[in-house]
Amino acid sequence: MLIVDAQIHLWNAGNPTSAWHRQIPAYLKEDALKEMDAGGVDAAILTPHTPWDPNANELCMEAVRAHPDRFAILGNFPLDKPGSRALVDTWKQRPGMLGCRFTFIGPEQSKWPTDGTVDWLWPAAERAGLPIAMMAANFLPKV
Repeated sequence: MLIVDAQIHLWNAGNPTSAWHRQIPAYLKEDALKEMDAGGVDAAILTPHTPWDPNANELCMEAVRAHPDRFAILGNFPLDKPGSRALVDTWKQRPGMLGCRFTFIGPEQSKWPTDGTVDWLWPAAERAGLPIAMMAANFLPKV
């Protein structure tokens, strides 16, 4: 049986800002592979947590390029930047890219799903066949 961890964060920018995560300054692909091997995990989906490491997308892409048989990625981009809209159509063309994951947990982001900020995303993602994963606890009835 194939065992896949559905959410691993990689980072290299100091301790995470969330107390929910292990408080170490870096957790890299080598660390993940070591723990995956020890736990009998065959593969993992990387979910870059850009709020605490702005370079997390690229760090995860490097892991996918180095180990395409072990890692895939649900990346993200800034939803409030007009230039991000152009990324949707080609997002899945990146190696190992399965789709996007957005958290909407920052104070400025928490209202985006209901205030119209991301209304452009849903039809664009549907047209592009781009899967979207999200943390929706704060607005689940709206989803």
